Amino acid sequence: MIGMDSTVHRFENARIAMYLGDHPPPHVHLTGPGFKALIEIDSLKVLGSVDAKTLTEAKASINDHRATLMEIWKLRGTKR
Repeated sequence: MIGMDSTVHRFENARIAMYLGDHPPPHVHLTGPGFKALIEIDSLKVLGSVDAKTLTEAKASINDHRATLMEIWKLRGTKR
């Protein structure tokens, strides 16, 4: 089972994580040195600022694993 602060993908100086009981809409947190962003799973809408290369890689990962991320979101007991 995934813990409270769970990295679901890690790549060069960044990670994508999901948090237990997080607020809607379904999203992931992209963090790295000097940046933080939220990315909605369905729309890939970004709230925050991140360099283009990292954002492209993060969006590709989210897109490739969208169904799995949504299942994790449902299991996490998110706030309604």
